[in-house]
Amino acid sequence: MDNYDKVLDTLLTRLAKFNFAIISSRTGAEFDVDTEALRIPFFGKQYTVTKNSCFASDGCADDTKDKILIIDYLLSFGGLDAGDGWIDFREIPSSFAYDGAFRAHVESVLEKNAGTIIRRKAELIDKYNGYNITGYVEPDFTVAFQVFPRVECLVLLYEGDEEVGAGAKVLFSSNAHNFLTTESLAAIAETLARRLVS
Repeated sequence: MDNYDKVLDTLLTRLAKFNFAIISSRTGAEFDVDTEALRIPFFGKQYTVTKNSCFASDGCADDTKDKILIIDYLLSFGGLDAGDGWIDFREIPSSFAYDGAFRAHVESVLEKNAGTIIRRKAELIDKYNGYNITGYVEPDFTVAFQVFPRVECLVLLYEGDEEVGAGAKVLFSSNAHNFLTTESLAAIAETLARRLVS
């Protein structure tokens, strides 16, 4: 057994500890309930992953390095806390370098236009694939927008009054940084802000 085989065995052992249905829902892999296996494409070839093996579905010889990449991908979302809840931009790794721009081009823009956005809520939900989020008591606007199948943005807006100014916060689905770089997430939030005020 060479080093790649040992690495693959270690990864498969880790993967076997997780619920495959949850992994499927978080990675887009297809879950076969009857065989309790995952089916996932990799560079045009279908693979089947079980609790103790990974193999090309067409039966052709395949590379152990490819199998390692497939299992690594599945494990990146295999933690039971992956994808649950929301994360602030500032909690995302390497976000510090983008904080000033995020404040200026996302949060400030939303704050300046909070009243208009709140009044256009129904229109914006319909136009940009949004849906209401419950559980937040104070905001006047709590809408999540589906960016990609596994990435969402939650916009929280406070209209403010004469004493307290408007406030804005953009949160990401907690696994968003597993799919996109910090720079890309900042760009997505800026794009969303532009759409909400246009």
